[in-house]
Amino acid sequence: METKQINQDNRIIDQLKGGSKEAFHILYDSYGPKIHAFALSYLKNGADAEELLQEVFLKLWDIRSTLDSSKNIKSFLFKICINLIYDFIRRKNIEKAYLDYSEKDSPVYSDNTWHEVIYNEMLDNLQQLVAKMPEQRQRIFRLSKEDGLSNDEIANQLTLSRRTVENQLYRAIASLKEKLGTGSLAAILFFFLHCK
Repeated sequence: METKQINQDNRIIDQLKGGSKEAFHILYDSYGPKIHAFALSYLKNGADAEELLQEVFLKLWDIRSTLDSSKNIKSFLFKICINLIYDFIRRKNIEKAYLDYSEKDSPVYSDNTWHEVIYNEMLDNLQQLVAKMPEQRQRIFRLSKEDGLSNDEIANQLTLSRRTVENQLYRAIASLKEKLGTGSLAAILFFFLHCK
């Protein structure tokens, strides 16, 4: 049975390498729930696990042309998942350290203009990048991150499928990550304030 599954996966990977969205959805449906459950066991937060799941499959789509169809796709997906979990935990630790520092050395009502300048610059950059997104992606991102709507609520409001909302939202986040740079203070603030 395992060999049959591997052979089937290998055929699907060949199709995915050719850009087949149907093959992508088959893999998502087959392995998405397992990856979500695995991520949830580490992150202990449904929204975080959902975001990580989307990142795993976004990465898979981005590197599809380089995939080796003779390799075990399940192991490969879980390897991506584990690496993203490490990155996620490291990012959360950075955010916590920044928050602790801010609370200790920069009270909310202080006139510390340095943090305010950085914060405002980050928001300006963020708004400019969001404004350059395709109209539908921009609207979905704003409904999610600014209005706090769930993916299902956005899908209902815009009469779209939940999958379309998920794909657009995580493409938006991936684009912003790339543009802001994961090592910058602006990116850390961005993730803390807008992408938790």
